[in-house]
Amino acid sequence: MILDKNLSIKKLTILTFIIMYSLFFIMTIINLYSYSRYEFSKNDKLIKNFNTTLSQQLYEKFNNLSEVSKYPLIIPEIDKLHSTLTSDEKYDIADYNYLNYLCEMMLIQSKSINGAFIYNLSGEGVFSSRNTTNSIIKNASSEEWFSNALNDSNAITFLPNMKSEDIFQYTSSNNNSLIGVARQIINLKTQEITGILLLTLPIDELLDILTKDLPYDNQILSLYTPNGDLIISNNYEINFTQYFKDFNFISNSPVIKTITNIDPYVTTSNTIPLTNWILLSAIPNTSVYTINSLYIFSFVTNIVFCSILFLVLYNLFIQRIFNPINYLIDNMDKSNIESNLSSELLYEREDEIGILVKSYNEMKSRIHDLININYKNKIEQKDLELKQLQNQINPHFIYNTLESIHMMAELNDDEETSIMAEYFGSIIRYSMNRKVNTVKLREELNIIDNYIYLQKIRFDQLFIIENLITEDVMECEIIKMIIQPLIENAIYHGLSECSSNGKIIIQGQKVYNQLLLTISDNGIGIDTDTLKDLNDYINDKNNKFKGIALRNINRRLKLNYGEKYGLEIFSVLGKGTSMVLTLPYIVK
Repeated sequence: MILDKNLSIKKLTILTFIIMYSLFFIMTIINLYSYSRYEFSKNDKLIKNFNTTLSQQLYEKFNNLSEVSKYPLIIPEIDKLHSTLTSDEKYDIADYNYLNYLCEMMLIQSKSINGAFIYNLSGEGVFSSRNTTNSIIKNASSEEWFSNALNDSNAITFLPNMKSEDIFQYTSSNNNSLIGVARQIINLKTQEITGILLLTLPIDELLDILTKDLPYDNQILSLYTPNGDLIISNNYEINFTQYFKDFNFISNSPVIKTITNIDPYVTTSNTIPLTNWILLSAIPNTSVYTINSLYIFSFVTNIVFCSILFLVLYNLFIQRIFNPINYLIDNMDKSNIESNLSSELLYEREDEIGILVKSYNEMKSRIHDLININYKNKIEQKDLELKQLQNQINPHFIYNTLESIHMMAELNDDEETSIMAEYFGSIIRYSMNRKVNTVKLREELNIIDNYIYLQKIRFDQLFIIENLITEDVMECEIIKMIIQPLIENAIYHGLSECSSNGKIIIQGQKVYNQLLLTISDNGIGIDTDTLKDLNDYINDKNNKFKGIALRNINRRLKLNYGEKYGLEIFSVLGKGTSMVLTLPYIVK
């Protein structure tokens, strides 16, 4: 935004206050946004950590069941177990007691287990249970869970949503939901399955884990099979099975996703190792993404406070600054300086405005004193200007004088002097034409020819000049009088010590969109250090030389065309020097 330079101080101050207030408001909003992002990020981490911790607890529970189920397989008399299970005869009392003993040993290893069962391949089983109401066990051969456990490629199978009636013939109506862990009993010698071991866990054991110390209000925790079947939940009214296609269960790490199809929930899901069951946490958006009310109150309080402060400061500025300034302006506008130079403006305070009033009164007094002096000085100045005008030489006087020399030489048959006067006059007229800044290269070279003619007369033909500029660049526009100083420099500095055979070559060519003009001589050349200093000098990097022609040419090129154009000098000591002008290629 570009401010009007004539904007009043009052408006500028108001604008400054508004900008400062706006910046404060914006920074406060940004701060609030950053704080909210921080809170949301913190909540995301808390949710993920909670899910990770809960998953670990469930994993430890299931892993403990898995370890307990290995007990009958590591006993020394394992062969006796295999022979008992594969016997074609019914269990006798000794076999029954032996199998029951194994079940009791598994039962006492974990308080979470409420039933331990050992079955042969015919489905006949022996068990030990903490529930004394169920005493008659079913033949499991026709049960789905039994066939699944036998046919599973894994030695251990986790069975969700089991019921007591899947195991017993008669069950009580309460607490009959179970989690089962079935393990194949394998004879390592023959690699044959000899039976099935089953451990059961009351569903309430998992529910206690899912409902303990929830960090968010109305948080729903559920356990699902990979197919989306609900195993257990602390809220059966809301089922997320239909949204399973939107989840990613590849990783064991928690993945957060927002569901908006129903009331917005932030869901976190991850797979529990060993079982491949899915732990799903669902928290209402309103419970997760809320900003601390104290912070909101602080934000609103800051806005209100700054608004009041803005009004108070503005009123203070009105009373202490703007009103006195307006008083000074009004008095300055009303006063006629020429007729009221002796009157003083009254102001009682000694603040900054008082200093301005005092300075204003002193200024009027000084003006009054200077008027008379100024009047006299004007008369004297007019006399001086008249004398200066009388002493000025009109440039036409030079042209007329040269023309007179030219005519006089012709009358006296002095052709050489006549030509010299004519050429010199054309050079002066060309260089002093202030109306034209750029010319065609052809025009510049015509003047160069006149200059070279004069120099050859002076130096008695001690050098030759070869013009290699091709016709195709002759119409290119260049800045006036940039070649002549370079030729003069080549003659006076490059060839001054040459007794004969001096040579200057002028070249010009188009390279891409640039015109390169090169003036080369076969003179004495320049050593490396001096050459560097000279190039730095023409680029205003040092002041080691007195001449201004080369520096002026470089400046004119850069001012007219830009920094990438200009003059650069190349030289080899004892071989000669080349001066290269780089200009844009312009043809009008």
